[in-house]
Amino acid sequence: MFFMETRISLKGQITLPAEARKKFGIKTGDVLKVRITEDGILVLPGKTGLNNNQANALETLRKTSGIWKDMEETGENFVRRLRAEDAERWKVLGIE
Repeated sequence: MFFMETRISLKGQITLPAEARKKFGIKTGDVLKVRITEDGILVLPGKTGLNNNQANALETLRKTSGIWKDMEETGENFVRRLRAEDAERWKVLGIE
């Protein structure tokens, strides 16, 4: 265990040293937990927050961008076909 120093700004903000951010994979917008203990204040990486979810969604969009570009059906026709297929399955199952 080792300690790092940081300062508190006029707005009460702290800068987490780059070494700590790199070690724990902490990025801009990540959520941190602050725990008050008998020995002082403990800062821990938090659960994935909204910003991480947004970043993950954007990354997924980037990775999948254009994979449907060769699709011959329009989006509207594709959805209609899927709904018709579902209706047929429901009919077979007696769910209608």
